[in-house]
Amino acid sequence: MRNKFLLDADETILDFVRSSRESLAHAMRALGLPYGDDFFSLYKAINDGVWKEYEQGQITKKQLMQVRFVRFLERIGVQADAQKLNAVYFETLSHTGYLLDGAAEFLRGLKERGKIYLITNGTPAAQYGRLESLGLRGFFDGIFVSDEIGYAKPERRFFDYVLEKVCADKSECIVIGDSLSSDIAGAANAGILSVWYNPAGKPAGAAKPDYSAKSYAEILAILDALAAGGKAGAV
Repeated sequence: MRNKFLLDADETILDFVRSSRESLAHAMRALGLPYGDDFFSLYKAINDGVWKEYEQGQITKKQLMQVRFVRFLERIGVQADAQKLNAVYFETLSHTGYLLDGAAEFLRGLKERGKIYLITNGTPAAQYGRLESLGLRGFFDGIFVSDEIGYAKPERRFFDYVLEKVCADKSECIVIGDSLSSDIAGAANAGILSVWYNPAGKPAGAAKPDYSAKSYAEILAILDALAAGGKAGAV
């Protein structure tokens, strides 16, 4: 029975975009730097790109933390201490947690159906801090952070580690996440069934999620169909 859910954190249940936007605005103003309405979109594009480099093993997490604000400041043409800006941003982010709309009810629904293991490439302080701020750190049956494991999604070794620690067979597990490049690719690498949380209805491209859902209700419906021995919403 598939009742062990390997659940991604950011933009699957946690509203990382809101946390990041607020943290960037605070950090820029704390350092006395100009901050425009379009700055966050630029920073997000740079940060997303740097995270892709990390997922592909091109840079380390330490390099990620260093380079994103160097690139951002260069793009906006501002002279400032990128390391200090990152430090203030990260400290603020680590205490600024929000759930996406409907995520609380979704988590309760998952809990009724099995065990939930949070799997994330995020930095431990930011992930644990935001979960603490939401009162959710103790909610999960396990939390697995790439920095603490030594491998990152989508590496198969990340998923092999999780399976070993929770004493689970692949046939018992389902990966649920919003990222094609880390969650869905990682599930495919590890041979684990996947549900792609895709509220925007984006095309999957070359990625091959087993199931796709535009809402939390659809995810739960897929899980219920699988538990009943049926098949639902395959991509």
